[in-house]
Amino acid sequence: MIHSIVVKRFWFLLVPLIFFLVSVGTLHHYGMNWDSPVHFARGQAYLRYILTGKTDYKDLPMFCQNASNLNSRVDIQTGEVCDRHRKVRVSEYESRLIDFNSWVSKGTYGHPAFSDIMIASSNAVFYKQLGWMEDLESYHLYGVVVTFLLALTVMFWVQRTFGTFASIVAVITLYTVPLLFAEQHMNVKDPPMAAFFVIALYFFWLGVTQKKAKYIILSALAGGASFSTKLNFVFAPFVLFPWFLVFSFSQLKEKLSTVKKLSFGKILGSILNLYPKRILGAFAAYPLIVFFFFFFSWPALWIDPAKSLYEVIRYYTDIGGATCSYTYFSLHWFLKCTQTTTLQYFFYTMPPISIALLLVGSVVAVFRFRENNYVTILWLTLFYFTITRVTLSVTNIYGGLRQIMEYIAPMAMIAGIGALFIRDLLVKAFSRLFKKLMLSSKVLVSTISVVVVLGFVPILIELQKIHPNQNVYFNSFIGGLKGAAESDFPGHGNSYGNALLQGVRWLNANAEPNATLALVSGNAQNISRATLREDILFSNGARSGFNQEGEYQMLMVTGQDLFRNTFRYQYLYNFLRPIYEIKVDDVAILRIWKNSKEYSNNTQGVIEQFERAESVVDEKKETVFKLKERKALKTLTVLLPNATCKEKAVGASVYISDDDARYLPKDEGLGNFSEREVAGYNADFVVLFPGDEAQYIKVVYPKNYPCEQDKTRFQLFTLKEDSR
Repeated sequence: MIHSIVVKRFWFLLVPLIFFLVSVGTLHHYGMNWDSPVHFARGQAYLRYILTGKTDYKDLPMFCQNASNLNSRVDIQTGEVCDRHRKVRVSEYESRLIDFNSWVSKGTYGHPAFSDIMIASSNAVFYKQLGWMEDLESYHLYGVVVTFLLALTVMFWVQRTFGTFASIVAVITLYTVPLLFAEQHMNVKDPPMAAFFVIALYFFWLGVTQKKAKYIILSALAGGASFSTKLNFVFAPFVLFPWFLVFSFSQLKEKLSTVKKLSFGKILGSILNLYPKRILGAFAAYPLIVFFFFFFSWPALWIDPAKSLYEVIRYYTDIGGATCSYTYFSLHWFLKCTQTTTLQYFFYTMPPISIALLLVGSVVAVFRFRENNYVTILWLTLFYFTITRVTLSVTNIYGGLRQIMEYIAPMAMIAGIGALFIRDLLVKAFSRLFKKLMLSSKVLVSTISVVVVLGFVPILIELQKIHPNQNVYFNSFIGGLKGAAESDFPGHGNSYGNALLQGVRWLNANAEPNATLALVSGNAQNISRATLREDILFSNGARSGFNQEGEYQMLMVTGQDLFRNTFRYQYLYNFLRPIYEIKVDDVAILRIWKNSKEYSNNTQGVIEQFERAESVVDEKKETVFKLKERKALKTLTVLLPNATCKEKAVGASVYISDDDARYLPKDEGLGNFSEREVAGYNADFVVLFPGDEAQYIKVVYPKNYPCEQDKTRFQLFTLKEDSR
């Protein structure tokens, strides 16, 4: 009896539970965000310091090491495998280079630390203590759990205001946002920030409407958790104020309606007594709780609070401050600074069904704003204010919509209202038909409800189809990811590091023994060495360019990549054929090349004759080389007269031109190439070209370069005609 009552009352919780279990079960399919390793290591350092007072890892065993004393899946000396089956488990990111004494842990020019500590706690429990999960997955479990808490908050909030059907649609809308579904598995900051943000608003709404101080305190704690993850919660007052003002006015109006004869004194008294003293006390304590949560969850702040807090503010001003130079809300500010790309990201990366329900729900929410303690005002404000503040250049973001994920939950709740309105409309439209068929109204409502929910089937199929790369999803409005690539939409195909693990697993299965791997862009922290086969040498210094030493080079393919004009990038596209690609919607999001002759075009070079001229322009010495005709460039070697000249020439810029009038700067200059790329040239500097066609080359030395230009020897190589 009790069992059936519980099932009948809470069956709808199966929806978020199913999504949660799927998310946990697929954790091992996802890689990690670019900057996650720093957060893993910082979290471990802080957690160890908080729990033990220790500032290093000297009393802990080392993670498995390879012959170069770098982390490895298998220890070179003992043969021990560092995975969850190891008897004494330590994390790959309990790094002796990034312990509590390191600049990473002591610095505060960056994001707060609460999320770092929580992911380290998750790792400590589920990897180190229980051994239920592998090292990397146990860090990411935290994101999946807090996203589940967000889904439960959405479900309970919508269920108590607009009913079970709307709450189910809201949760499905939430989890079928491709960005959130993917990023909960690998983004250690944004989903937790958004989850605690919305949880804080829910408890604030609950505390005010029910006049219970305990909910206000819970709201403050959740707000503290959000603010201590990223500072987005600083905008919470702007979201809460419109709703709080309207709700308080309605309460005051209701209270005054019972007063027979109004006076200023009675009105003032009613205002002062609108909320109990315990609620007012909770309001007063709210900002203190948020700040103390922020302060005490970040040990680096404790050393020099004033300086440390200034560094935090400076960081957020640098990365999130408005970049527009016009006066706020002036005509030029609106015309010149509005960032329509934000709106494009939203309309191109949200499932069409969610956008449709949001638009319908927004209209319905406006007309039903008085219901359920004016809750739709709060939801609408959170969604539209969040989108507007980054569209109108109040604040700045990069990387699409990842940094403002707090918009997703209100969007889902408003979509739930839209779905409820559509269902009720369809029920009325088909009621006569069902009566003729002698079917009950309950069957009618259930049937229409199922039909509306089936509208999510296409996006569910798409999420499964592109798994685990949902965060590169683009909808049919732009033609999918393929359409985004064809229109060169900013950042298309960017998986933020997620796809690298898939590339690593292919290499583990297919690379020859003792192979070498380098990333085209990125650094060593972007790949967990515990996921890489132990005999594969991973070093970005292994890029060998035209020397073709057989290393594998891996690239996350991203629209408008900042490195796309560099030699290392253009060389791969111009001279090599990829041996492996990960594609979504027929668009590569990751490529692997093997830099060897069997996969390349002819790269043979010939020595070229040139005319040479020296000059000084704007106090900078310049050397210009003129070829007889336009040629495909390969290499420029530079041999300087002495060590002083070599030291002072570092950073000299290189330009190319067809007409000696308009020069195109090259991304690399003197001293910007790796040792393996320039090996064998017997020169002080080597400038490599990926087959650029030009007739003129110009070298511009740094200001106050002390050496005479005519003492420097140059040699220029161009590619043979059949090399490209």
